[in-house]
Amino acid sequence: MGKRKYVLIFTLIFYLNTVHAQEQTFEQADSTSAMLFGKADWARLISLGRQAISNGVDFPELRSRVGYAYMMTGNYKAALKAYNEVFKNDSYSQDARYYAYLCHLYLNQEPGASYNGAYLDTAHLQSYNLRNFNILNAGLETGLKYPEDYYRGTATYTRVSMLTRLNWKLTLDLSAIYFRQSIDNKVSGPPDLPDNIIMSKLDRQFEYYARLRYAITENIIILGAYHYLNTNYRDKTYNSQIGLLGLKYTGTYFDLQADVNFGNMINQRMQQYNAEITWYPLGNLNLYAISRGSYQHQDNNRMIFDERIGFKLMKNTWLESSATFSNLDNYIDADALYIYNAIDVSKLKLGETAFYQLGKHAQLQLNYSFEKKKDETHNSNYNQYAITAGLLWKF
Repeated sequence: MGKRKYVLIFTLIFYLNTVHAQEQTFEQADSTSAMLFGKADWARLISLGRQAISNGVDFPELRSRVGYAYMMTGNYKAALKAYNEVFKNDSYSQDARYYAYLCHLYLNQEPGASYNGAYLDTAHLQSYNLRNFNILNAGLETGLKYPEDYYRGTATYTRVSMLTRLNWKLTLDLSAIYFRQSIDNKVSGPPDLPDNIIMSKLDRQFEYYARLRYAITENIIILGAYHYLNTNYRDKTYNSQIGLLGLKYTGTYFDLQADVNFGNMINQRMQQYNAEITWYPLGNLNLYAISRGSYQHQDNNRMIFDERIGFKLMKNTWLESSATFSNLDNYIDADALYIYNAIDVSKLKLGETAFYQLGKHAQLQLNYSFEKKKDETHNSNYNQYAITAGLLWKF
């Protein structure tokens, strides 16, 4: 009994000392992080937060301060992870929700941003000038395609777009598109005409596109899209329709998406299955990579691979390089926004896009692309070059 008494006393003293040490650690982490936050010493605050959390000292205010420090240093993905820990204790933390809203916007993730906006009270919504229903942006892009083929004329492409928030969990993208190209065919013609007469036919296409994104949670998004194409070629009109259903998950440093595309293209049934991963090594758009694999089933089966790498070149300027490999016959890209259903099939597509942020609202875009194409009618290969310019206005 005597030995047990000493063991119990020693255990009690050890426990009290441990609790006291933990209380001291909490107090130190709280006071030091508050001091560093007040001094805007973001690097030291992040370091302190990492160390405290690894030592088991973790509380909402510390996470909130560290999240803000990450946001101020441009690591928006890490900031969102910190704020998600805050939401586990207080899902209506107004400051954390607003900063999470901004982080998603800086990553071009409007559904995640809107989801956080739903938690803001009326006073904060009015203070930040946020509304449940709102037009978020409007855009215009137009371009020319120059084929190195005697039988193909210069093509023109124009798209007008608008992004609208229907409510805090649902966004709608709308686009209207027009494409035009002259297609020349050498024919023998009637006996009284020269044998080398050239008959020019126009390929004209009107398109309508709509995409809905619904945020189940801040990080899980359901995608649905519809693309209608009205094609007029050789005095015939074709109506094509493509639908898309998909799921997207936005995680820490990685985003994942899977979707299925289905419908008919020029009276031909087709399906396309896509898997995509986006990597943010710095937690922002200063450096990112997008890898996408597609399995397409129509007249035959094929795999298509697309790789994109983007980075910040200088202040307000970003560059994105892209490469798409395989037979791009009726290839469906960008959540069914772009459909490669030209007269001649592309075998390879390379591109370079520059983005420039002009002030608070305007973003300029300039794209150059190179394609290797096949003219099946005349059994010849040729190159095509395209230049597209765009303006996006953010409200």
